[in-house]
Amino acid sequence: MSDISELIPRPKSRFLLVRCPECGNEQIVFSHAKMTVKCNSCGFTLAEPRGGKAKINGEILTVLG
Repeated sequence: MSDISELIPRPKSRFLLVRCPECGNEQIVFSHAKMTVKCNSCGFTLAEPRGGKAKINGEILTVLG
């Protein structure tokens, strides 16, 4: 019998810990963001929607979940 993990597809989207290149603030961003995500400290645009995966403008530190 097949392994259960093969039968249930896993999502391709993830949460990312991103560092702002302007101020160094670290913030969690969704990889497939549908809205523009700005840094909570300085307002720099961290993620821009692209119809699928978002364009991440900061340094990705960790992939969460």
